[in-house]
Amino acid sequence: MTETQHSLKHVVLRYVLPISAALVFGPLAAVPVGGLMSATGGTETTPLLSASPVMGIVAILVVALIAGLGGGLTARLTVAGTGRTFAGLVIVWAAMRTGDSWEILMVRGGGAVVPLAIEGAIVAGVGLVMIAGLIAMGEKKSLRAGLGEVSDAVRGKGAALGLLIGVVGGLVGTVLVGLDGMRGQCLLAGIAGGVLCAVGVQGASPETPGEVARVRASVAVLVLAVVGPLTMLVMPGGAEIATAARAGTLTGPGIVQPLDWLAGVFLGVPTGMAWVGSVSERAQASAGGSGGGPRISTKRA
Repeated sequence: MTETQHSLKHVVLRYVLPISAALVFGPLAAVPVGGLMSATGGTETTPLLSASPVMGIVAILVVALIAGLGGGLTARLTVAGTGRTFAGLVIVWAAMRTGDSWEILMVRGGGAVVPLAIEGAIVAGVGLVMIAGLIAMGEKKSLRAGLGEVSDAVRGKGAALGLLIGVVGGLVGTVLVGLDGMRGQCLLAGIAGGVLCAVGVQGASPETPGEVARVRASVAVLVLAVVGPLTMLVMPGGAEIATAARAGTLTGPGIVQPLDWLAGVFLGVPTGMAWVGSVSERAQASAGGSGGGPRISTKRA
């Protein structure tokens, strides 16, 4: 195969594989999530709030397997960013098959908080493995090496401050966007949280290498998958949560479900990284053009 043919194949795959995620693998991964039923026989539920939490966990693992393996293979055949897009599109389909957050909380009230936090912890665990897996497959390393990179990112210089600011940024994103319990609104809130999480992490330590900042921001979003439901505890009692959901006044991180946050990891964080990188490059170009010194590339991996 000539170099031109190889380049053409690479370009084609960068479009075909994400399209296959949106049209084939995403709907496939969403089937077990969409099949979950609430204790009352309705479809307004999440994996661990369903009538069968065990099947809910299985559904989460199926989504992670399809998104992770497909994303990893895409990263191997194209570039890491396309692999993350593949994974994110698959997760979006699954997230859209869970229930309306307000409808769920009207029924479950404060009793939903702990199960949702546990669900968030499970999603965070599989999310960490997915992040490491995409690194491993994209860079042709072992999963252990990928997990090592994740561990290094959250223990390096400025990691604690970066994670804290990232979490705060993610919370702000949900406050700005999470204004309704509808599925699409909550999903967008999770993705917006991922965007502002990445902005916060990079702003806290702009000298941090791009890949390290991306992993750090992704971990911060996964922390929010657990913290988000717990924010509802500031409301005094389960009756108030149900009443607020019924009145349409319960907004922000409490209505963002764990799978929404997982979508934020693979779609929101890369968007935030790209946005900050673009702003930095324009600032450097402006400084260089006005005699402020040589242009320095700030492009992040």
